[in-house]
Amino acid sequence: MRFACPWEAIDRFQNLVEFRSFERWIAGQVSAGMARQVRVEQAYAGHAPMQAEVVEVWYMHVMSREVWRLVWPEPPFDGVFQRIP
Repeated sequence: MRFACPWEAIDRFQNLVEFRSFERWIAGQVSAGMARQVRVEQAYAGHAPMQAEVVEVWYMHVMSREVWRLVWPEPPFDGVFQRIP
């Protein structure tokens, strides 16, 4: 049986406080066994500045098996949390 993933995409973090809050939330998902970190297969090529080396981590939602990327904010880029198609 396949379950739907309840996570929602974040196109941009409003500020560092929101991002830090999200970091705590995703760490809680991992601690609770709802998610696990997986290897990054292809680096983010979105709107991050080309010269910036962005930090990226992928997470799998265990019940749905969906994989999501978290890309840290690196001004002027605001970071993202999005499902990997």
